[in-house]
Amino acid sequence: MTRTSILVMAAIFVMAAALSWMPAISIAASDDPKELERLLAKVRSDPMIFMFATGEPNACGRGCTEWIAAEGEFDDGAAQRLREFLSGVENRKVENRKLLIFFNSDGGLVSQAVQIGWILRENRMSAGVARTVPEGCNLGSPPTEACRRLMGSKREHKARLYFGAARCASACVYAMVGASTRHVDPAANVRIHSGMGQEIDKTENFLRRYVVTMGVDPALVDAAAKIPFRSFRGLSRGEMEQFGFETRGAHETPWFAYHGPPEEFLLLKSITLAAGAAGDEFRTRTVGLACGPLHPRIRFIYRQELTTKESRSPPMLRAKLGDSLIDLTMDPNKDSFEKSFDIEPRQLHGAIESGGFEIAETLDRAAIKMAPPVVKFSTSGLWAEIAALEKCASRNNSHD
Repeated sequence: MTRTSILVMAAIFVMAAALSWMPAISIAASDDPKELERLLAKVRSDPMIFMFATGEPNACGRGCTEWIAAEGEFDDGAAQRLREFLSGVENRKVENRKLLIFFNSDGGLVSQAVQIGWILRENRMSAGVARTVPEGCNLGSPPTEACRRLMGSKREHKARLYFGAARCASACVYAMVGASTRHVDPAANVRIHSGMGQEIDKTENFLRRYVVTMGVDPALVDAAAKIPFRSFRGLSRGEMEQFGFETRGAHETPWFAYHGPPEEFLLLKSITLAAGAAGDEFRTRTVGLACGPLHPRIRFIYRQELTTKESRSPPMLRAKLGDSLIDLTMDPNKDSFEKSFDIEPRQLHGAIESGGFEIAETLDRAAIKMAPPVVKFSTSGLWAEIAALEKCASRNNSHD
């Protein structure tokens, strides 16, 4: 493995590396052992159940009759169960090949929620908030123990979808953020609150980095931090739009400065745009500026999620940083591709003075004579962080 690939992995984009910064306990952890045990007992008593549901025509939206239900708490092992569940779904014909999941959860372990968020993004999944009620269950909320046993008795159920009284709270919010496309019905609730524990500052800093990578404003984490742990506050429709929690249109996050281990520094920004012929799918592009002991110079990192069409025929990409043009085209992974390269301070300063980093994209290689569409990442607010980035690079370079 090259030093470049190691840096990219360490910076942001590999789930295992990112999760290494998570405290072992949920964001809802408490310093009080009795309180902690009570919380963990609640999670263990209501573990998350995944099931494949089939409803009436248009049950889950226009032309949608099938979805995945996620009911219960984000317990230890929930992420692995979802991965195993999805491997079974891949072996059957899923309607339009669009995987849709609906959450109904009061929270649980945030480490599991973040892992599930990454799984959703890897699979380009869409997510919403709703209660799934299988045949044989009553509509009551929360579901009875008999209903939960029925849900867990087999993988597939005929069911109905209800938005009223459905909720995605606490850790669930961070799982939902991972979906490529997100919609919350007006009848459903998204609820936030702060965490407790000795490492809460470290956890919240990680979560800010995570949500920016997913295309969501880190102000979501700040808003949650203001709500006492023993209470909740629902997000308003305006806040969902402001934070980019719902994918309603183009959304650009502010620059976020992440201070990791000693002598490592990372600046991140994401843009989420509509994709697909109908414009009802969304894909996120992320740029990063990094330095660290593994690579002493300033590193520009670019990551772009791909549509199914782009996975088969990857686009040609070119970055413009000030007066510099840099080819970004490379072979993609299944769902995305990323590339990184060194940049000089003059290139960085030129991009800031021009107002942004520009990424030109041409999907059809036969149409490269046409002017390609351009995505511009604003550099507004970046000057304030450049001194710290250049200082980090200079310090590491002196150690090289």
